Amino acid sequence: MNQNVLLTIAASVGLVAGAGGTWFTTSTSPNEVEVVSKEVITAFIKADPSLCPIPTVEAPTQAEALSSYRKAYAASPLVWDRDNLPEITLALGQCDKASSGPGVACMTSVKIGPRAQPLDRIVGFAKSASGEWITTLN
Repeated sequence: MNQNVLLTIAASVGLVAGAGGTWFTTSTSPNEVEVVSKEVITAFIKADPSLCPIPTVEAPTQAEALSSYRKAYAASPLVWDRDNLPEITLALGQCDKASSGPGVACMTSVKIGPRAQPLDRIVGFAKSASGEWITTLN
């Protein structure tokens, strides 16, 4: 037989087999997908809130964060006059699990000195083995 005829027959058989296989797999599927409305999901969560738990993060209190930050600042190699440390104030904002390492990362507003402008920055806090909060300055 001519090579073109054999190629045409092989392509036709492949096409029929592919179409038949597709029809067989899609027509005999007993699984039906049921669409659930948003109202039904909301009703289930209201009935049993444990279905959608809200993650909580252990974060330092305002006093613990300030104490930890002051210790880290005093131990920093960038501080040259350890006898005359500035008055540091810290306002703790939102905290979330740290993406790079243990502990939490918190948005803080740090003010170094009474007349200084507050500096908003992310500061890391982690609990030591003794239970004390440790600050990681970046």
